[in-house]
Amino acid sequence: MRMQKNPLTIVGRLQRCWLFAYRTPAEAVRRILPSPLEPVTRGGCAFWNVVVCQVRAMRPKGFPPVVGVSYWHVAYRLYVRLPLPAGETIEGLYFVRSDCNRALMSLAGNLLTDFRFHTAPISVRETPDAVELRVASADAPAHARLVPAAPPIAPGSPFASPQEAAAFLAYEPYGISLTAAGDANVIHVTRDERAWHSRPVCVESARWAFFAGQNIQLEACYAVDPIAYQWDRGHLYRLHW
Repeated sequence: MRMQKNPLTIVGRLQRCWLFAYRTPAEAVRRILPSPLEPVTRGGCAFWNVVVCQVRAMRPKGFPPVVGVSYWHVAYRLYVRLPLPAGETIEGLYFVRSDCNRALMSLAGNLLTDFRFHTAPISVRETPDAVELRVASADAPAHARLVPAAPPIAPGSPFASPQEAAAFLAYEPYGISLTAAGDANVIHVTRDERAWHSRPVCVESARWAFFAGQNIQLEACYAVDPIAYQWDRGHLYRLHW
């Protein structure tokens, strides 16, 4: 019998965090998603969410921060919808790849989650003029430069305004994966929504080898203020009776 993934409730703090949202033709991601997951779409587009974050003192709930592990995490996620047999749906994020700068976290992550961890050096350099994000991965290197300027309107956006885009791209706090048996494992994120503060930032340049050859367009990028996070124990939904 396989162990259920995400068997523990985990707590930590997002100390530094940037969220990049990219749009792509919906058909381009349908082949990536296992059935019955569906992409969340707007105007014929599906959306990638790329997070670059520094996690502080990640540990099982109830343990003191001193035993926690701190690391940098880069994850490529798709906005998805999970239809349930009873007719309800859950929206959240489906992890396609994660990069992490701690081998221990990659090992534990692949054992306990379906977030597909890889180990790679990750560096973040902040100056008054720019923020430089870099992932020195052998197979999926990445580099982004953020500058303190008003971000331009995304050309070709399916949204009528930046406010409409921000409301749509504020993903539901669920991580969704499928088990080997085809059932769904759903991880709810508990956070104080009143403490969630983000602001748009300008992406001067960004190169993600993970997206090589794909038709993607930057929709928006947001910097998120530090916030406490709790990743709840996975809840299993049977999809096959």
